[in-house]
Amino acid sequence: MVVLRKIDEREEWNALVCRLGGSVLQSWEWGEFRGRHGWRPVRLGSEEAAVQLLVRPLPASGVSGALAYAPHGPVASDASTVAEAAAAAAEHARGLGAVLIDVEPRQPEDSGFKAPGFSASGTSVQPRCTLVVEVRGDAEEQLSALPKDTRYGVRRARREGIVAATSRDGGDLEAFMDLHEETARRQGFALRPREYYRQFMRDLPARLIVARREGEERLLAGAVILTFGEEAYYLYGASSREGENLYASYLVQFEALEEARRAGVRRYDMWGIPCRPHEGHPMWGVYKFKKKFGGRQERYVGTLRRELRPLRARAAEAAIRGYYLLQRLRGKSSGPLVD
Repeated sequence: MVVLRKIDEREEWNALVCRLGGSVLQSWEWGEFRGRHGWRPVRLGSEEAAVQLLVRPLPASGVSGALAYAPHGPVASDASTVAEAAAAAAEHARGLGAVLIDVEPRQPEDSGFKAPGFSASGTSVQPRCTLVVEVRGDAEEQLSALPKDTRYGVRRARREGIVAATSRDGGDLEAFMDLHEETARRQGFALRPREYYRQFMRDLPARLIVARREGEERLLAGAVILTFGEEAYYLYGASSREGENLYASYLVQFEALEEARRAGVRRYDMWGIPCRPHEGHPMWGVYKFKKKFGGRQERYVGTLRRELRPLRARAAEAAIRGYYLLQRLRGKSSGPLVD
């Protein structure tokens, strides 16, 4: 039986999460960052398991209580311990006033994973399906491991005079956000306020990769990645029409893989693809681009939900659906993902 205790030291927490193979969404820094946006991080662990719960009051609905959520958690050395940790986390969440708890462990879809008292919600907050690229030992090995067409794209960008590099310049971040907004208008995805991305870069182990013509200031493409432990994650990307024609995004991704290698990373998570890709899917173009880097597909179980106070939980679920609908109408969030 897993017995969880509260952990309040950053170094102890991150060491435990890294040892158990947890993602950046279970890191101390992610909890602090989400704390700026209405969530309270509660970190629970033992020798064999860890789970960072994010807790917040329910959206205005007339229903008292809170929601508890564990992104990419719990983490543990084996599936049965993950299940036990989820059950233990649910009891802690009940004590914190939560009426329901959502967990999203990175357990394989085909593993038959079950957690006591939890059921599949049919949606996920974090991408349930993704592509993971192996980070190689050096640049030449990394380039050779890419599919032929992708190697061509990287080399073509260089021939066109495109250079890509990691930037810590605040002006580049503002220019990237300009490009991100342009890309969002073109592709129809929701954006957060600019200050969110500024805080993201300040608070998290984030790196900005930018591409431009050598000697020019104007950005043609860019990406934001996170690194934690032995993993890196591609969170945000942007490109101009001109950048697309010059294969700038190919070079950005190659530089991101290089930056990941310099950080000691072994896995580069492309962060989300459609679980059932088809030409009519809104992420079809994103899927086709990410697939060019030859990653291995990983499919997780998605969100598992447990109602801790059933009557209030059902009213809360209706309130949450209404909240996300309002956010979509405002263009702020697409809400939970559905396959």
